[in-house]
Amino acid sequence: MSKLDHKQALYELVCRYAQAVDKRDWTQLEALFTADASLKGPSFSMDGRAAIIAGMRALGQYSATQHHVHQQLVELDGPSAGAETYCVANHLYERDGMKRKLDWGIRYQDRFVCEADQWRFAQRILLLDWTQDLPVEA
Repeated sequence: MSKLDHKQALYELVCRYAQAVDKRDWTQLEALFTADASLKGPSFSMDGRAAIIAGMRALGQYSATQHHVHQQLVELDGPSAGAETYCVANHLYERDGMKRKLDWGIRYQDRFVCEADQWRFAQRILLLDWTQDLPVEA
């Protein structure tokens, strides 16, 4: 596999993460992580696949989410890699009878490993650069 093929596979991995989260497909999400992976953010820390899936189920408080994956810079290092990926995540919910949208400007700092020719997350750190919370018209 060429360097470009590996980078494309890593971009697809982060897109699959976004899709699995938005569809609440916990089986698919679990398959994207190594057994001992970690997922950390501003007010959470989850270690291991089971903890990650249990923690991500908290997204059920939102009626819908949509993660928009943007640019990604990857550094390959043999069977491992690091990357920073930008994302804007929309979270729809209701408060006081009004529909609202909470947006997060995210930078993911990822460590990946290639296991049996399959890239997986070994560590994902969510850095929250900004938020906005707005009413939704529709």
